[in-house]
Amino acid sequence: MTFTIEEGLFTVNLTAISTVALALLMLLVGQAIKNRSNFLKKYCIPAPVIGGIIFSLLNLIVHEFHIMQFTMDTSYQSDMQNLFFTCVGFGITFGLMKKGGSRLIKYFIMAAILAVLQGGVGVLTATAVGAQKWLGLMCGPAALSGGHGNAAAYGSILDGMGYNASIVGLAAATFGLVSGGFFGGPLAERLIRKKGLVKKLNTNEELLAEKYGNEASGTSNHPVTAHELFKHVTLLATLLALGIFIKSLFKDYLNISIPAYAGSALLACIVANVNTKTGWIKTDERIMTTIQDFTLGIFLSIAMISLQLWQLVDLAIPMIIILCVNLIVTLLYLYFITFRVCGKDFDAAIMCAGMAGHGLGASPTGFANMDSVTQKYGESKISYLCVTVVGGILMDWVLLVLNTFMVSMFG
Repeated sequence: MTFTIEEGLFTVNLTAISTVALALLMLLVGQAIKNRSNFLKKYCIPAPVIGGIIFSLLNLIVHEFHIMQFTMDTSYQSDMQNLFFTCVGFGITFGLMKKGGSRLIKYFIMAAILAVLQGGVGVLTATAVGAQKWLGLMCGPAALSGGHGNAAAYGSILDGMGYNASIVGLAAATFGLVSGGFFGGPLAERLIRKKGLVKKLNTNEELLAEKYGNEASGTSNHPVTAHELFKHVTLLATLLALGIFIKSLFKDYLNISIPAYAGSALLACIVANVNTKTGWIKTDERIMTTIQDFTLGIFLSIAMISLQLWQLVDLAIPMIIILCVNLIVTLLYLYFITFRVCGKDFDAAIMCAGMAGHGLGASPTGFANMDSVTQKYGESKISYLCVTVVGGILMDWVLLVLNTFMVSMFG
């Protein structure tokens, strides 16, 4: 960390590890505030969102009044995101997907329709306000269902066509990330309270998912050693490195841009499925879960504290209108349609919290939303399964086709 004077402003330059330290500090601040706030606990606002918004608002104030500024090295954000999804991918097997049954299929259909709906609403709203159609894409599925990764990837393609799409897409993804984290928990909270939903104990799908998870994980009660931790990290890092290589192959030979984590998550899924048949690799679910939670916390916290809210303040009126319309349509779609299609029960409400996260910003936000709700009302294994498989893996391929089509059609 260094201190400089740039353009007449006192500037705090945070290194990569300093950024992580600040992110974790704000995460703990957010958790402490949540523990003392009935409002935040009632509406299930994730701790990283609370702490991140506090810092982002302070950063906005000092920026707008030209008091000081921060520069952050967010290198570990993408690393943690990629490692998180590698953990997620390793937990997905075809046997486990079968346990999701019709729930998983319905959830996948609802998520895919939501992405298409966001694209249609974005383009129609852009046309209605007299804006170019590409703005509807960048304020629709590319940024909302796609998140920052997709916004950057497809924004760069449109940049090559002469549009200032990347900055628009990243700002829209920022809007979606905040919105998804802020509204996901309260949406599920309202469904649970208004409809009097309670967790059904020992449902068949929950028992099957838990039974399969116990059989596949190889978990035992022995103490976790550093050697075992090294083995798990080595496995995940190797899969991540190979996944990034797969991403480069798609780009170099197929001219297709996919998120960096898509390759590693898919590869991890393949290895996990082979391993369930061969048993070559012994894994401990406790270690995998701990690494997954740790990387999720760091990724989401860095994403929140690095938000530059003045980008939202400076958004053009058409962009604000498109984002707000898409936000309203998405929340109504989740509340009135997705909840009903996915079962109209407690698990369906948790699924809505998850889809609000990955349907408006990023899958980690969906997991954080669900964590925040389930910590209060009880777990929902089937919901985590659906969000893991659909939000973490399948939607990347849906968005690849949808966004590529829209870029070619409306670009």
